[in-house]
Amino acid sequence: MKFIHCLLFSLFVSFSWTSDDQSSKEDLNDLLTLDCLHPSVTLHVFSAKPNPVWMINTTQIVNLKNVVKKILKEYDHRQLLPVNFTTRIMGYHGFTISCSAEKQIFVHGLTSLEKQLLNSGRLYLTPTIIRHVSEHLGRSIVLTKYVVLTRINCDHVPIKGSDKVPIYNPLTGNGGCFVKKQSKNNCYAYGTNIVTNTFPQPGRHSGNKFSAITCESVRKAAVLDGLVYYGTTLPRGHPKIGHFVALLLWPNADYHWVRKDASGYWSHKPGAGAITNKDNRGASIINPSTANLAPWRLFCGYYIAQPSKINIS
Repeated sequence: MKFIHCLLFSLFVSFSWTSDDQSSKEDLNDLLTLDCLHPSVTLHVFSAKPNPVWMINTTQIVNLKNVVKKILKEYDHRQLLPVNFTTRIMGYHGFTISCSAEKQIFVHGLTSLEKQLLNSGRLYLTPTIIRHVSEHLGRSIVLTKYVVLTRINCDHVPIKGSDKVPIYNPLTGNGGCFVKKQSKNNCYAYGTNIVTNTFPQPGRHSGNKFSAITCESVRKAAVLDGLVYYGTTLPRGHPKIGHFVALLLWPNADYHWVRKDASGYWSHKPGAGAITNKDNRGASIINPSTANLAPWRLFCGYYIAQPSKINIS
């Protein structure tokens, strides 16, 4: 279904920006009262692929709570713990511990607790992921939170943007559904300007999902979805129909899509996180092949995305 931009009377949008400097004392107390036998741990690290998830056992829960008790003692003495901020928006964000969809605790900015959680998942993680996360433990990312109120049914998918070049506005693009359904749409959904609520993967709709994290494998799958390969030269202007997107890889780990907006700058959606038009340095993105989007460092090329001609899931 195409989203029609004539919604001034049916769409009301508001927003807020908040900065989460580290897990709060309330979060830590919630961890101490965690009462399910096998909580799940989610590592927030990928942009396109689903994040790694594993279960922790009773012994690991006890060890985790012992670390939490030590941190709470520091809270009692200092009131606030020192915070190490970073402008980085790509890659590792933190961990979520959950007993259910209704009870989730986000952990970040606390090195000792994050180390404990990383150790609990080493059997499920590749050396590449472990190395990246280890390098960024304890560094708090400023999390952007949008609030959007809309009458658009964001469950009626796919919600396709028009074939015109998109205007960068996270609150109104696709009826605000990239905000309302933020955790269910990744960089591929945002890049193609199609809300699917499925964390879409190249080639999955056609039954030919990419077989490896390589430029060629992801390219073939994306072309089967309807994207058109353009080349490796930075495009000037915009295509006659559709918009440009760029593909980058974190070798042996994940891939990432960035899209060119009407402003001439590029924007993207890092995984289940918020839409942004900045890179890891906080700079506007003029050229995706040279922007700081580490650890997605391998540039694969540009594509034309025409939403009406693309099918993703």
